[in-house]
Amino acid sequence: MVEFKGPGYTSNYNNFAIIIPAIIIVTLIGYFAYRLVDSLMSKKRQKEEKNRLRQKKKEKQTSPQTSPRSKQK
Repeated sequence: MVEFKGPGYTSNYNNFAIIIPAIIIVTLIGYFAYRLVDSLMSKKRQKEEKNRLRQKKKEKQTSPQTSPRSKQK
């Protein structure tokens, strides 16, 4: 039990009136922090995947291609 005393003022609050809202606030902050980090990591993964695909496409284009005529000889 938390007691607040002052001149002409006395009040008692149950600890649950402070603990429950604190737990809710900490949970919400944790949830939004998780969502933010997950969103940023997802964007990073998508960017890396796009770069990897671009690199593969570039390698296919620059790789030496043999013509069908050179194989016939």
